[in-house]
Amino acid sequence: MDDEGSLPKSSVYKMISEGLPPGLRMGNDVKEMIVECCNEFIQCVSSEANEISTKENKTTILPEHVVAALESLDFASMIETVKATMNELKEEDKEVRAEKKKKKGMQISDEEALRLQQEMFAAAKARYNSGDATIGAGQPPAAANTGSLD
Repeated sequence: MDDEGSLPKSSVYKMISEGLPPGLRMGNDVKEMIVECCNEFIQCVSSEANEISTKENKTTILPEHVVAALESLDFASMIETVKATMNELKEEDKEVRAEKKKKKGMQISDEEALRLQQEMFAAAKARYNSGDATIGAGQPPAAANTGSLD
């Protein structure tokens, strides 16, 4: 199989190594065979899911098509795990979208920003004129603007 449509070997090798019991090693030829099996499995499920989506006149393979493909290929024992993972990913996606929406909601229009800026300048000017404004560590504005250090 060509490398263009396959899983990254280093990632699969790492997952294999992390899944092995301590002290157990696996030869590179066995790891390579596992990578080829993974790629073949993905190819089979993808092809079946594509056929299912095509029969439904869909142009996009949906998660439901993958679940149906697993069932069609007699991998029913994997379906519950796949559905659980799919639900976890949906929840994570909801959280990410909610966070983006929250951040977007925090943004204000240019007009609103200008209005707020003008209000803050007006309030600062009023404090300055009343002698209440200070800059930095308790320095009066006049002393801070003179440029002298004495």
